[in-house]
Amino acid sequence: MELNRKILIISYYWPPSGGVGVQRWMNFALQLQSRGWEPTVLTPENPQFELKDEKLEERVKNIPVIKIPIWEPFDLFHKLTGNKDRSNVQQGLILEKSAKTFKDKLVIWMRGNLLVPDPRRFWVGPASKKAIELVKNEGFNLVVTTGPPHSMHLIGRKVKRSTNVKWLADFRDPWSKWDVLKKLNTSSFVMDMHKRMEESVLKESDCAVATSNRMAACLGNIKVLNNGITISDVSKEVPNESHFTIGYFGMLNEMRNPRQLWHLLDQMCRENQVFANKLRVRIGGIISESIKAEINELSQLKHKVSFLGYLPHETIQDEYRKCNVLLLLQNKSDNSRWILPVKFYEYLAANRLILALGERKSDLGDLMNNKDVGEILSYSELGGIRGFIEDIFENDRLPTSKDAELLLDQFSHEHLVQKLEEILTKCMQS
Repeated sequence: MELNRKILIISYYWPPSGGVGVQRWMNFALQLQSRGWEPTVLTPENPQFELKDEKLEERVKNIPVIKIPIWEPFDLFHKLTGNKDRSNVQQGLILEKSAKTFKDKLVIWMRGNLLVPDPRRFWVGPASKKAIELVKNEGFNLVVTTGPPHSMHLIGRKVKRSTNVKWLADFRDPWSKWDVLKKLNTSSFVMDMHKRMEESVLKESDCAVATSNRMAACLGNIKVLNNGITISDVSKEVPNESHFTIGYFGMLNEMRNPRQLWHLLDQMCRENQVFANKLRVRIGGIISESIKAEINELSQLKHKVSFLGYLPHETIQDEYRKCNVLLLLQNKSDNSRWILPVKFYEYLAANRLILALGERKSDLGDLMNNKDVGEILSYSELGGIRGFIEDIFENDRLPTSKDAELLLDQFSHEHLVQKLEEILTKCMQS
């Protein structure tokens, strides 16, 4: 009997959403469709995206998409904080303030204790109703939910309970052990709510997957389906010899601010005029204003840094190739050990050495150790960081292409989709 390959993917992030959240299932959906599957996406009609990349829509134009309205409480937050520009919503904007007003603290408390599991909870009802209708009338054989936001999994749970359709829950990030929950002043009672929701999703789903080994183990030894990359080959370009460029691309907030690195680079500029003349630092993405202010207080470094803002996905590879060193920053928290950022694979494809700051004993460390693609060090290992930067500066060193190519092959979407097909098939037949 031929397998019914119609699947419904429920995701908050879908083009024109930009950033990292959209990449995983956008690429998996494309790969599945090319292999005979029939993915359809259910996503909000009017989401509050922080980042947009409208050119991504062209890539997914042949994948059916169903959109229904969502109400999100950001308008209320703006009124409370006095920010009337609804489009100016940035991750952790209020959390990043050094001096918080009473209204700021109220908004943080509300986010941490009233909006459980997250601000997209108000979409659970209407999205569940639509998904149940689609499963009953359109013959979908399996529902995929991907979080964060983890309220997507509550939609999957409702659909499962109503229709008994097969259900795969995909965890791109931690849930009950998300490091930001503590910063949101989440009460112990609400933390227990998160844990109970998480446990029920893991118990009631037919299959659950996570993006790294340690996260999968923490969630109860569920299956691992890594993030990956779609790319044709490893770049053979070499950096511009007239500059020595360090690049960081992504969100940069206080949880991953390499404060000691900024001061080290400033010191190296003061001590070595040749290094100072060549150094350039290029930072792209959402950057905390407090970090910009901190850098601008450093007499040497402030003249070397360019803040590029958000960069569309199609242009960011060109930025990577301008760099000699690509900076990869893990959150300064325990669960950073579980995170394998998509940025790691993109950096590999750029054929540039990676300086990762975070936990050596982590899934990222497991991949980087004993491979000539860069080095992972703790934020405080200033001697090691300095030695790594000086080695590349003095020797014009590039990574070993073979190591990068082997990792890219292992984590290519073309390779990973084969594992995904096996997981989906077993899930349907369970």
